[in-house]
Amino acid sequence: RYLIQMIKWMLLIYLGVTIPCSYAAGVSQGSQTDFSSGDTSWAADVLHQLSPRVNEMGTRVLNSRVEPLVQGALAALNLGRKAFKFTRINLGEIQPKITNIRTHGAIRNMERIILDFDVVYDGNADIQVAILGAASGLRNVKIAGRARLVLSPTMNELPLVGGVQFFFLTKPEIDFDFDGLAKIADLPAIKKKIKEDLLKDLNEQAVYPNRITIPLSFTANPQLIWQPQISGILGVKLKSVQGLPRRGGMRKLLGQDKPDVYGIASVGAQEWRTPVVKNSQQATWNDWYEFPLEVVDGHLLEINMYDDDTSSSDEFLGYAAIDVHSAMQTVHFLAKKGPKQQTRNPQMLQSNQPLLSRSTKANLEMVAGRKTKYKNITGTVDVEMAWMPLVKTPGPPTGKLFPSTTAAVLNVFLYSANNLVKFSDKSAFPSGHLPSPQAIITVANYTKETQISKNTQQASFNHGEIFMLQSNWKSQILVIDVQDTE
Repeated sequence: RYLIQMIKWMLLIYLGVTIPCSYAAGVSQGSQTDFSSGDTSWAADVLHQLSPRVNEMGTRVLNSRVEPLVQGALAALNLGRKAFKFTRINLGEIQPKITNIRTHGAIRNMERIILDFDVVYDGNADIQVAILGAASGLRNVKIAGRARLVLSPTMNELPLVGGVQFFFLTKPEIDFDFDGLAKIADLPAIKKKIKEDLLKDLNEQAVYPNRITIPLSFTANPQLIWQPQISGILGVKLKSVQGLPRRGGMRKLLGQDKPDVYGIASVGAQEWRTPVVKNSQQATWNDWYEFPLEVVDGHLLEINMYDDDTSSSDEFLGYAAIDVHSAMQTVHFLAKKGPKQQTRNPQMLQSNQPLLSRSTKANLEMVAGRKTKYKNITGTVDVEMAWMPLVKTPGPPTGKLFPSTTAAVLNVFLYSANNLVKFSDKSAFPSGHLPSPQAIITVANYTKETQISKNTQQASFNHGEIFMLQSNWKSQILVIDVQDTE
């Protein structure tokens, strides 16, 4: 939650500082812009004066949210519930860097402004902790990722946009080191568990399709402020991988030097895993995976290959990223050098136009911080993609552009539940009781929950969900159940 609070602060600073700077520097649609030519000294002054307040907020959130999260991670490793505690927190004076800003061109019938950018926090924080009873410190704290800012909807009255959405387009990289006696926490199992829990929390809050939303207007349509506006489904097939590395030592003597390979295909926080192919340097698969998207431009299809290991955590075999819009390989954004990029596909994918299929080959690369016993990362993946825009009138099953299981996409937006004065059995509330309502949305095999509205009979939810339904979608029933969590 500390990460989420920090991101919200960054959003407000971005709106008040970076966007005016971008206009001063002359940002053009669909372009990348260098802001270094603009006079942004005033922005630095604003950030400097806000830093103490951010430090206070960060201290409070680290103590109340992150500390219990890390304690839970260590407890899962049987190290005790009180194995971790913050003893000193100073977030330093270095602000996150926002670079490589790109604005999207206007999209017909979509009243929004979209900006993509890289965000990197590599600060001089002084954070002291007690871990497993030993005093230590956190150093080299880094958070980095490719992110998106959506201003939606645009309006003809102040403040000109109804709200701001923020999310990472790819799973961000988080890294840190421990100082002093607590170097025991650098043991792979402990550090891995802490990072996994931090990333899981961040993915569920602020990695596409999840997002942080800040409403700016009470007159704009809340659905356009809070809910993703899906325009189509990206189909992905990880066709094959070949040229994977082999292991030496005893495994070679036993004929088990080849990996038990599987792949994970992901777009943002959405991911699918292929079946495992045993003891092989190459593998083929036939499954298609589906990713609902708002716009295709700016999204990356990420492929991570692993060696399945039943006795320990799986070994990393390589990473490849493919730009969905251009079908062009791109290196990991933190990498200084990477595999040679593929020739640009002249057929750029548009959100409102279907594409039957196209294949792209990409070289696997190493990513710093990934666990692996393979000395050299080698191999090539072959990926097929197809884009299927949503249409108002369903077509025949034979008209699908790839073997999709989705026949319809259901958008549900729950604005509020008002006048909650009795329970469903008609019994009255106890004297002086105010409910804390939560709505549970159920359809087909999906069950989703809203946030809880505390102590109110007029619950405002502003909660949107998107459900991928199969061929029997017409017979499905949508159930909304409002419960008193108290």
